[in-house]
Amino acid sequence: MLILFTARGKLKKIAPLLLLPLLKAGMLIPLALGALFLLAGKALIISKLALLLSGIIGLKKLLSGGGGGGHGHVETAYVSSGGSGGSHGWGRSEDAQNLAYNAHTN
Repeated sequence: MLILFTARGKLKKIAPLLLLPLLKAGMLIPLALGALFLLAGKALIISKLALLLSGIIGLKKLLSGGGGGGHGHVETAYVSSGGSGGSHGWGRSEDAQNLAYNAHTN
């Protein structure tokens, strides 16, 4: 018990120094949370702006009447085989294959 009483007097002198890092951390946590909220607010504003712009573009396309959007229509060619083949009449057209290859190489 004697050690406890003598250590208690030293603890009173050292206690403020031991609590200093805790106070510093207590001050930094609200700053970190504030920065996090600011970043989240920016992200929310940017997402609202993106949604607004996509809505404007969608309305513009809807009201302009152009339904297509640059996507081409792909047609399948029916090639009749000359007899007993394993393809059952479906195959690739040579012209379409050459056209696709030429477009790929250029």
